[in-house]
Amino acid sequence: MDIYDKYTQEQIEEMHDEMLDECYPPYKIGYSTFYASNILANCDPIMYNISVGEYADFLQEQEDEE
Repeated sequence: MDIYDKYTQEQIEEMHDEMLDECYPPYKIGYSTFYASNILANCDPIMYNISVGEYADFLQEQEDEE
């Protein structure tokens, strides 16, 4: 089954962001807290899109193994 038949692009991005935020600690500057997914999405949107695509590929590989 194609991963995009199982999940929407929005769901994949949400799962990707959760994975990033679990892998990297939040960054605190003063009273503000920033999460890795937000930093990547805002500072380097091209790399963020590549990362989401690679995460979708990973999910597809997991789906194919089942």
